Amino acid sequence: MKFTQEQVIEMAREAGWCVPDDATTDWIARQTRLCTLAADRALEAAAVECDDNEFADGAECAQFVRAMKEQA
Repeated sequence: MKFTQEQVIEMAREAGWCVPDDATTDWIARQTRLCTLAADRALEAAAVECDDNEFADGAECAQFVRAMKEQA
């Protein structure tokens, strides 16, 4: 999945990247949160793609992908 620039900026804000950097801000925590958000959104996009497919196991596929999100 390819994210748009707007989506990346939105995830960066959610992860805390768009706040002034100071000694109390943990760079590793922000980076981890950004990666987690990106992975979560990519998995959800895959689940939606499964749901939108007409093949017989589409709902099962979507359920499996969403279960992967819970394990991460």
